[in-house]
Amino acid sequence: MRANHHLFEILVVCIMSILMTLVMIAAFPSTYGHTFSQNENSLFLTRVAQAHSQLNLIENLVLNGTSNTAATNNNSNNNSNNNAKSVQAHVMQTIALLNEKDPVNNFTWSQEIAEKNQRVAKDLARELNDLKTSLSQDTPTTAINNKPSLSNNSSVIQDKIDKLGGLLDEAISARVNKDAVNNSTNQALVLANIGNEIFYSYGQALGFPYPKLANMVATMKLNVNSNNNSNNKIPAMANKVNIANESQYQNAKAYVKQAQEIVSKYLKSPASNNKNAAPDIQLQLNKVISQLKMTIDNKGSFSTVMHLIHIQLHPRLIANYKIT
Repeated sequence: MRANHHLFEILVVCIMSILMTLVMIAAFPSTYGHTFSQNENSLFLTRVAQAHSQLNLIENLVLNGTSNTAATNNNSNNNSNNNAKSVQAHVMQTIALLNEKDPVNNFTWSQEIAEKNQRVAKDLARELNDLKTSLSQDTPTTAINNKPSLSNNSSVIQDKIDKLGGLLDEAISARVNKDAVNNSTNQALVLANIGNEIFYSYGQALGFPYPKLANMVATMKLNVNSNNNSNNKIPAMANKVNIANESQYQNAKAYVKQAQEIVSKYLKSPASNNKNAAPDIQLQLNKVISQLKMTIDNKGSFSTVMHLIHIQLHPRLIANYKIT
């Protein structure tokens, strides 16, 4: 009898502990890390948006020829070589994005596109390989051997990039219906994902290894109590940081531009069934992303970028579009 009474006491304590935990969760809702639950369309739309950003980067690098630091012939040659390496890196990233596997069904995005439209999938693969080959042939070396610069074949490259952009749009039309593309919750998820891509890209641009960045995300506490986060002040910007990986820095800036386009086109108002949403949510999102752009353009501190994404951007998306 005494043993049974003791077991009963233990059971009561356990139940009370569970109840108290549930009360605490309800009173202080928070989530750790920023890996959002994806639906069947959000991750695909994210990867296509990234692919568009990569193509835009290639286009800009090819048309601009060299970077702004050219002063001497040697510097000009170095800048051309650096741009060529960056262009090749962005082509490879575009190919990698489409060859990435959908975590739900373990098929690559290219295979999923082919399931809906084989022509588009084949054309994407062929055109990307053609672009890679064309850019490899145009890679500059030095002024001595007079090999062509990136800009010498720019019209051909431009045509290939335009065609690839059209094929990516066709891939979306083939796989995702128009209502799902225009759905604000889907696009809020895409924006949240792009925010994470900015975080990883800028972190790697500064020399942080990917596993360390992933660990930061896994252990980060995101408070979603406040809808406008007015009390979350942005950390003061430190001195300019040094860029260790130019290609990743270019990614970060391109994804910020992509984020601005998503807000402008798809997130003009909060979710229709959310009575507690902020009516000026588009203004709020634009403000956060503008601050993010300014910080990255000025090579500001990583802590500021991390704060803007995980403490300013993500909570607003959670509160207004009910993403989790």
